[in-house]
Amino acid sequence: MNDFQKKYAAQIEELVAAANRLAELGFVTSQGGNLSLRAAENVILITPTKVAKAEVAFDDICAIDMEGNVIHTSNGRKPTGEWPFHLRIMQKRPDVKGIIHAHPPILTGFAITGSDLMQRAYLPEPVIEVGPMIMVPYALPLSDELAMKFDACIARSNGFLMESHGCVMVSPDGLKRCLEMMEMMEAQGQSMMVAKAMGGLRSMDSAHVDELEQVLKARNLPMPGLPGAVKKLSDIFVCES
Repeated sequence: MNDFQKKYAAQIEELVAAANRLAELGFVTSQGGNLSLRAAENVILITPTKVAKAEVAFDDICAIDMEGNVIHTSNGRKPTGEWPFHLRIMQKRPDVKGIIHAHPPILTGFAITGSDLMQRAYLPEPVIEVGPMIMVPYALPLSDELAMKFDACIARSNGFLMESHGCVMVSPDGLKRCLEMMEMMEAQGQSMMVAKAMGGLRSMDSAHVDELEQVLKARNLPMPGLPGAVKKLSDIFVCES
């Protein structure tokens, strides 16, 4: 273990555990998906390229700084090629500590449709804890263009669908919380499919979302998104009148 790894050992272990769990959940296949963790003001730990998440180990974890420079590698690894959008999110969301990009089957199905269904409110916990799953327009994977696509929406939620690509979850509370929220949204997506098959997929109206905002305030929970950016919960959802 080198000096860098000793300094950030706990954070590296958190990242490895989350990557392995992501694979266990079936939210990634082959070498897909990537995760990052803000370990210090100018240190972002990130998963390596071309390594299956089930096989990611302590010595595989890389690090970049807030300018995108590689500041740590070991075991011959290189950071994921999708580091530009991780970096862009970290730059635009100083509150965010953890980011997970994955391909859960149901959420990715919604991402393929390009619809606004996941930007609607259906269940109380996802509304309060995640916010809408905002659709990020398609851009070529690994590109700076894809990173820039997050600018228009990153302040307004903690969950995002990447059109024809997958999903992204961010959290100020680290990667374990990211995983919990991703599981929550995948479960909601499954429930939505069941409801649609039964002929009764109905989203909440703005009045119901406003009521949930009062619950959020009573529990002293933060609004989804960048602190201070969302003034009213119903403003960030596609709601029925």
